Amino acid sequence: MSSPALPPGPEVSFPLLQEEQHQRELSLLRKRLEELETTQRKQLQDLGPSRERVMVGAYRDLARSKIAGEGDAQSEDSK
Repeated sequence: MSSPALPPGPEVSFPLLQEEQHQRELSLLRKRLEELETTQRKQLQDLGPSRERVMVGAYRDLARSKIAGEGDAQSEDSK
């Protein structure tokens, strides 16, 4: 009798493993972004309260648009 066929597991599970890895990387990036935002808020507080509201909001919006991929289209248009 011949050996049993390989189960379809590896072909099916590989994309799932890639997706899990991708989600872990996204989670790590979000955590790092939050840590940077916290650090930046502290630095801006040292500069003064009026600058904090403007600068943190602008950088947060820019970072979020970069994560979403929206920033790439804008940079291409400006070339």
